[in-house]
This record gives sequence, C-alpha cells and structure tokens, in this order.
Amino acid sequence: IPNSVTSIGEGAFWRCSSLTSINIPNSVTSIEINAFSGCSSLKTVINCSNLVFEEGSTDNGYIAYYADKVYNYPNGGILGDFVFYPNSSGNVLVLYLGNDSNITLPENYKGENYSIGNSAFYDCSSLTSITIPNSVTSIGNSAFSGCSSLTSINIPNSVTSIGKCAFRDCSSLTSITIPNSVTSIGEYA
Repeated sequence: IPNSVTSIGEGAFWRCSSLTSINIPNSVTSIEINAFSGCSSLKTVINCSNLVFEEGSTDNGYIAYYADKVYNYPNGGILGDFVFYPNSSGNVLVLYLGNDSNITLPENYKGENYSIGNSAFYDCSSLTSITIPNSVTSIGNSAFSGCSSLTSINIPNSVTSIGKCAFRDCSSLTSITIPNSVTSIGEYA
C-alpha cells in the first residue's frame, strides 16, 4: 500500500485468496469492515500505522485474521525491503522483507544514521553477503543469527557495539572484520 493511502474501504480486498502479505504504511488511519475478509492466504502483515493488529482478530477489516506473523511498528517506515522504526536513541532497521542473497543496506534512513535491530535478519538462510554502510552505528542481539549461508562480513568503523548472539549459527561464516571502533561484543556473538 503506498504512503498516499489514508483509508482502506469496506471490502476493498474481500476474498483476495491469493494475497499472501501486505505492508500498511504509517499514513493509513482506518481500515473498514471486511476490507480483508476471506483473504485466507494473508499470512504476513507488516503494520507501520498507529492501528494495532493482532493475529486472529477480526478488527481492522480482518487484516490479521489468518496471519501467522504480524509485525506492529507504529510510525515506522518501509524503504525498499527494509522496515525502520524510530526509538528514543534513533532509527532502527527492524526487519528485512526480501530474500536476496546479496544485500546492500541503505546509506541512511531519512537522512540519519541507524542501527541494525535485534533479529532484523534472523534466519535469512539465503543471505550470503551483506554490505553495511558507514551510517550504521550498532548491530543488535541476534541480528544475523541463523543466516547459515552468510560467508563473510565487513563491519564499518561507525559501529561501536555488536549484540549478543549477533552471528550465532552462521555456520558458513569464515571471515569477519571488526574495526577498532567496536567497544563491546555480546556473549555468543
């Protein structure tokens, strides 16, 4: 759904049985009755609006009724395949939506530096390489945990901390460059 949409009307996606996932931008303020009723394949819902979606609920037009995964990031934003969320210490990349094997992270989010959040790339088993720009300030807990195809990673000088379990179960990881700027590395990283 593009950022220009503020409301999703009654029955808008009614019985779209092939719809599997949806991204709701922070511009959406209302979803009317039965907007997603009968969307039996809608298993993943990414919500950046101020509305709250709960798995199995009929609220908000049945959007999360069939969902296996519901991600609520109020006032968050989506940039390409990346979901960002603002918190008290700045912007955080919280979720990767794609399945590419080679990824280059965005240079910034809304002109600002950001951190890679907890479990942002968790279990991305197809990920083999990632380019992290100098705008990334930290790598969260379990950020790349379970990325079993990741072979090498270069961490830029802007990163000051690496969270616990950050690269846990990265069984193909043979090379990692950690700069002097890193002052803490969590357990089982």
